[in-house]
Amino acid sequence: MKIILLEKVEKLGSLGDQVEVKNGYARNYLLPRGKALRATEENIKYFEEKASDLKKKNEKDVKEANKFLDKITGKTFVVIRQAGENGQLFGSVTTRDIANLLKDNGIDEIKKNQVSLIEPIKALGIVDVKVNLHAEVSTIIKINIARTEEEAELQESGRVVSMDESQLDEDAVMDVFDDGVEAELSEEVTNEAHDESSEVNDDERTDDSDEADEEKMASNSSSTILNISI
Repeated sequence: MKIILLEKVEKLGSLGDQVEVKNGYARNYLLPRGKALRATEENIKYFEEKASDLKKKNEKDVKEANKFLDKITGKTFVVIRQAGENGQLFGSVTTRDIANLLKDNGIDEIKKNQVSLIEPIKALGIVDVKVNLHAEVSTIIKINIARTEEEAELQESGRVVSMDESQLDEDAVMDVFDDGVEAELSEEVTNEAHDESSEVNDDERTDDSDEADEEKMASNSSSTILNISI
């Protein structure tokens, strides 16, 4: 299908260009979104009459878009998501999510169809995302996907996080706790063994003392019997 472009379309042409495209691309994307007109005699005549106005409007829109660049260019926006220890998200971050994120940060002008993602984001990290402010103006923002604000700060500083920082802290605490428990248990076992050994020795000494007393009594008894006999 031959069409007339009403704005610049990447890899296709600029305002006023007449180009051939596939029917599906024209019907499903270019025509419904007002990016082009069918190149009929009537539409060609209409465009020639309105070309000057269309170009002035386009130039105005480009200037407005360029003013907006400073508001978001190079900015980093944090998305908090749940993820596994391998960094894979439980779900994904889509163009709709990013548009809503920008809106939450006071940027209402960006719609989801202005956010360019080859595919949804499915892992933790910092990702460069292209935002189309106008057909002729685009910029890059950074999306920092993390499990916590603290993790996002670590990623922003350049550190690669493979495990939740809070989990690391918890594990460290548990290691110290386990070491302390093991030491305490070891000491208790040693003390118990010492106590048991002392008790055994005391029992042995008591038994020896009892046996000595019995022998002494037996000896005294024998002496008494001998004295009586004499």
